[in-house]
Amino acid sequence: MEVGVYGWGVGHENFDALASLLERLHARGWVLWVYDRMLGTLYSQFGYTPEFARPYSYREELPNDLDFLLSIGGDGTILDAAQYILGSNVPIVGINFGHLGFLSSLQAATLEHLEETLESGYYSIERFPTAQAQISQEGEILPFHYALNDITVQKSGKSMLIVNTSIDGTFVCTYWSDGVIVSTPTGSTAYSLSVGGPIVSPLSRVLLLSPISPHTLYTRPLVLADTSEIHMRVRCRDKEVPMIVGIDAQEYSFRGTIDVRVTRSPLEVSLVRFREKNFYTALREKLGWGNDPRN
Repeated sequence: MEVGVYGWGVGHENFDALASLLERLHARGWVLWVYDRMLGTLYSQFGYTPEFARPYSYREELPNDLDFLLSIGGDGTILDAAQYILGSNVPIVGINFGHLGFLSSLQAATLEHLEETLESGYYSIERFPTAQAQISQEGEILPFHYALNDITVQKSGKSMLIVNTSIDGTFVCTYWSDGVIVSTPTGSTAYSLSVGGPIVSPLSRVLLLSPISPHTLYTRPLVLADTSEIHMRVRCRDKEVPMIVGIDAQEYSFRGTIDVRVTRSPLEVSLVRFREKNFYTALREKLGWGNDPRN
């Protein structure tokens, strides 16, 4: 086996579990590529240096034939890890050392038999769609950006944004709001959920359009076919205040007027799912779905 390990570090309560996992994988002959920021944290906080680890900083340094990429952290870590394997079929194993961990398959306390499970094939792989954003300003078109969860435009100061929104070439409305979220099905349980967006199965073929704090009473989130093209022309009422475009955990700042076109991407992200876990058990366990004292 040849695997990548991605993450930024761990707390003291999880160090023993992570170090034990790395040592066990090495003892079984697995080749480990470990993100250099993780290696730096392990040394600076714990004085631990896995001499067998092969460091990497950029996705180009990882071999194309990795068997797995282990994501050590929370959901934000998985979103970042996805940028390292986009366009490949390398599956991500999400190990939750964070808080909610909705996308993760494992908790830190359940790592004891991870290597046997992966070697035996007692898991499934689910392929999750991504969205792509093309941003342009004054005739300059930026490269595509890809998101597993969501693409957002939002204000950075007190002034509202004015978001003229069209779908498939037809003008829909102008959102006077703090911003707009375009979410994949995977992202329906993330930022979109916090602004009142619907929860949808991650395997649904849809895009979600949800305004953030709209200054109108009639505005509601929209569920769109994933064949739709969403065009947003965005400006801030205060031209001197920058607006923020978020692509999952990445942020980009712009002033003036920008055009953001969002469509489903041809790229997918593969996540390992262990057979006793699925989307609906995650709803129940992570979000407290159905936790009614009458049950």
